[in-house]
Amino acid sequence: MATAELEQRWIDKFQENLGIIRKVAGWTTQELADELGVARQTVSNLETGKSPMTKMQYLALRTVFNTEIASRENRDLAKVIKTLVDDPIEQMIDDSERTIPSTKGNGDEAAVGRATASGSDDAAKAPGLVSQAGRKPRSKRSLSMTMQMLAVITGALASGTAAGLITYLMFPGEKR
Repeated sequence: MATAELEQRWIDKFQENLGIIRKVAGWTTQELADELGVARQTVSNLETGKSPMTKMQYLALRTVFNTEIASRENRDLAKVIKTLVDDPIEQMIDDSERTIPSTKGNGDEAAVGRATASGSDDAAKAPGLVSQAGRKPRSKRSLSMTMQMLAVITGALASGTAAGLITYLMFPGEKR
């Protein structure tokens, strides 16, 4: 799976759970909007799915929530984000790295995927799939680490004038 596709799934999963995450942080829609420097309607549209979340918005939101976690030691918020967003995406990455479907589409993919997941030797013999055992796997940690590093970097920059500039760049059409 391409990195851009995985990043988009991460963003989509975060957007899907944005309302829950905001509530666990203890914020109203208006309070989150104020933290981001955008209109309340922008946050509402992201939460309801009326507007698709961009990568920059994702990074801004992760930064705001990471700051909340760090400054208030809000472990519940960290746990909710990990459980609802990070863990499911990392599980999907794990699942996709176990086997690679062939282009033949012979219908055996589901059975072989189950065999591979259970550690069965039959997976290596199954037609239509290539085992990942002989290859150096693309690390799920590298993508996860990249997304986390981007959030940390933006968090470090999100102070004073940098926060205003970042918000302006991420939400250019918003009135302030």
